[in-house]
Amino acid sequence: MLKISEFFKRIQGKHSKELAVRSTVAEAIKKHARFDIPLEYIDFSSSTAILKGITAMQRSQIFIKKQTILSEINSQQSIRVVTDIR
Repeated sequence: MLKISEFFKRIQGKHSKELAVRSTVAEAIKKHARFDIPLEYIDFSSSTAILKGITAMQRSQIFIKKQTILSEINSQQSIRVVTDIR
């Protein structure tokens, strides 16, 4: 039983790290692009943050401020390096 509890503890730790990175991305977008994005709409593919369910206007705002948002994300957390937002 001890092995199972350690396994679930590791999974819970990885899940909390993933949520921390997603919330950092959402906060940086809110600060610089000035709109909210739910954490469920943020996904990752290697070092790229993929945003689902946002409008073309929101994508344009993110594209204009992309470098500022990326530097904010990477300075706020050290769990995952984010190199692009799509």
